[in-house]
Amino acid sequence: MSFHPNQVFERASSFPRVKRGRGWGRGRGGAQHVVKRTVVKPDIVKHPLGQLLQIFRLSDLQPPEENAGEVNKITNCEYVASYSWTNSESPTILVPGRPPLWMPLQQPQRLPEDSGVYFRDPNSAKFPHHPTEPAIRALFETDPAFPTGEVDVFACGSTMGNLFRFVQSIEKPFRFNVEVIGSTVFLIRKENDPRETLEGVHGFGHSFPESYTTWEQDVKGSETHQRLCRYELGRINCVIRFECDGYLQTGLEKTSTVEPKSSDSGDLAGNFKNVTVGQGTVNGPAELSLKQGGAVVPQNTIFDMKTRSGRYRKEIDMNEMYPQLWIKQIPNFIIAYHDGAGLFPTSDIQVQKVNYNVQAWEQQNQAGIGRLIVLLGKIVELARNEGAGLLEVYCPSVDCLEVRKQYGGGMHALPLELSAKWKAMDEDSTDPDHEYDTKPDHGGLQLGYDSDDEPDYTACGDDCGYCGKCTY
Repeated sequence: MSFHPNQVFERASSFPRVKRGRGWGRGRGGAQHVVKRTVVKPDIVKHPLGQLLQIFRLSDLQPPEENAGEVNKITNCEYVASYSWTNSESPTILVPGRPPLWMPLQQPQRLPEDSGVYFRDPNSAKFPHHPTEPAIRALFETDPAFPTGEVDVFACGSTMGNLFRFVQSIEKPFRFNVEVIGSTVFLIRKENDPRETLEGVHGFGHSFPESYTTWEQDVKGSETHQRLCRYELGRINCVIRFECDGYLQTGLEKTSTVEPKSSDSGDLAGNFKNVTVGQGTVNGPAELSLKQGGAVVPQNTIFDMKTRSGRYRKEIDMNEMYPQLWIKQIPNFIIAYHDGAGLFPTSDIQVQKVNYNVQAWEQQNQAGIGRLIVLLGKIVELARNEGAGLLEVYCPSVDCLEVRKQYGGGMHALPLELSAKWKAMDEDSTDPDHEYDTKPDHGGLQLGYDSDDEPDYTACGDDCGYCGKCTY
């Protein structure tokens, strides 16, 4: 892999700007100093809880005896769709977009410490009324005949990560919305405010990816790349949306990429076919603009990234990283250690292929994964039994997960016409013999196929919910 100087593109915008690596998954961590903060908990005063329907305890999540001895795995993983948010005056996505390219500096340079405003969730910050809508628009743009009836659960790295922490008895209060559309149960991330920001971020976990990755010409002006993958978790068919930190250029992915139409084009919009769809937001009328641009990169080239201080010679604990790498099926991991003052020696930047490590972690965590499968099954069953009701999952403490009705009128996952389209595709694609089954499939981590808590955010990211407990 050749080393090239990185390029950084800055554009002013009055629209909520999502800086790369700024608060939801791109190269977090690596504090120059540690500042303790209060854990951000769900605000049940601002957003009251609705009627309680059921409480789940860990003791309720033991797999059936008939499944004893079976291996709980993710199988049949495949790319579904992707999109990149752009730095635009109005909400705009590129489909399929493209993640930033890993492009290390030729010579290490001392980087400035992180500064600025970092949103927790780019999708809700950019499009607060229906944060899931861009993903579904991108999905149907990619595959107009996508078989929605085959999908049991639509989730994201945040909601799935929260559920896995719960079944592992890791304390981290959370809540998210639940809605059944067709036969699919949508798990929708919920913050205290759609444009909630991270406070007191220190270190170089955001300036590093801005200097060591670049948005290529055909996606120049992008700010974050979101990817959707589909797989089976046991027998639960899932579509997972997550942020992709970047991709590695191997030379093998050239057949699936596209070249920019013009190297001297200064107008990004001029390079793409425009498709505009109407959408209201909590702040009034708005439109989501969907443009064609970028290209799909193979799953085996994408990576997650973390930074850490190397002053104390304490290596990162990969067991803290594997759960999210597993949920997102990301096969590569970049860890960069700095000297405590923003200098990242080339020898302290490690690009690792971790697919076999994730496989081993999966084998070693069968009990927790089994509980996750059972919990998902119970949520799916309860949600489907409630029909068109709007629900939410609320976890106030360890060993207590509540399923409730959403308070008041609730909030739908998708606008009416898009929800109707999902249902229509469900009716066209549903196999009468297909039904939810917790019996797991056998197989391995598929890598040839083809964005969450305080008190100290600097070693944390969207994937851990900014738990404030991650170590260096």
